Amino acid sequence: MIDVSILIVCYKSRDLIAQCLDGVYAHTNGCTFEVLLLDCSGDGAIELVRTRFPQVRIIENHENLGFGKGNNVLAQHATGKFVLLLNPDVIVENNAIGELYQAAVSFPDAGAVGGRTRLPNGQRDPGCRQTIPSLFRMAVAAFGGAKYLNGTLPEIASKADEVETLSGAFMLVRRDAWEQLDGFDTSFFMYSEELDLCYRLRQQGWKIVMTPRAEVIHLVGSGQGQSPRRIKLLTTARMHFVRKFWGPVSVFMAGALLWLHAAVRVLIAGAGWLVIGRQRASNLWNANYPIVSRPWEWWYGFHVSNEYAK
Repeated sequence: MIDVSILIVCYKSRDLIAQCLDGVYAHTNGCTFEVLLLDCSGDGAIELVRTRFPQVRIIENHENLGFGKGNNVLAQHATGKFVLLLNPDVIVENNAIGELYQAAVSFPDAGAVGGRTRLPNGQRDPGCRQTIPSLFRMAVAAFGGAKYLNGTLPEIASKADEVETLSGAFMLVRRDAWEQLDGFDTSFFMYSEELDLCYRLRQQGWKIVMTPRAEVIHLVGSGQGQSPRRIKLLTTARMHFVRKFWGPVSVFMAGALLWLHAAVRVLIAGAGWLVIGRQRASNLWNANYPIVSRPWEWWYGFHVSNEYAK
């Protein structure tokens, strides 16, 4: 059995997958690994990978399964002691995967181990600062305080330690822990599935650990971080999470806070465009106005629509 099976669900990522795989093969030491890739977008990514990276195992697929279900399919073909969830918009540097593996070996009671991710401009990626949702935290985020909510290690941390949750863009999961949970909950189409996975791992007694020695660059949202589709998916996924674990009153309050979160940004876009700039205001409006004006499209989570697979 090899050490790590690297799982990549690739959707409309032809322009990104080569640099991702280049980083994997050039900067991974200290562990044996295999790479498995699943893609259904028909954008030429599979042909590119077959030509440039013939060692990658391509799992044939013709349907957009979403992140969670796609990784579950890949995991069924994996042979490693650990599975590494790796986004195609991640750039691997400085033996990040090897460092992640060494941290996992050092923490045998950790069900999942993650590294830290940075944006291309050097700032910390919010995806690796996530916290388990609560009504208080959602209220803070609605009024622009998300940057003060930090579930990751302090920036000055020099050693691995336990955290609340990890980013699904770069997460190493122990194989027996993965199989204990049957992998991702496939009712999550995209986003918040890593919150759900980490939450369930903690319920089963596993630790969630982050190491500062493993760091990658994350091109968030494949360069579409504020696209209307991405914001809608994020909102729907968060609502899906709270509906799974919370009671009716808390679910209603969470939905109201998600609506308020978008409404505040619509107000800023409409009233403050002279301050923040016309283009930024337009992007903010386009991303958040559908959340405010059509709450029924996200209020019930992923249960009521299959539009996300389009």
